[in-house]
Amino acid sequence: MTDDKQQKFTSKVRRGLTWVHTQAHGELERLKASAPGAKVPGFNAAELADVEAALTWIAQNKEPASG
Repeated sequence: MTDDKQQKFTSKVRRGLTWVHTQAHGELERLKASAPGAKVPGFNAAELADVEAALTWIAQNKEPASG
């Protein structure tokens, strides 16, 4: 892959991460808000920590917000 193609691919991935972060972060916040006693249905503590770590990584690697 040439440098130009690699940069275009990386840019597409970073834009995709922006969408993924928005969707996943919003859904996780909705689940947490409706969770009784801070227990999110379908997740144990380790799985929830993994999802939150993944969202942190995505936030750090997605395309920066413009404006």
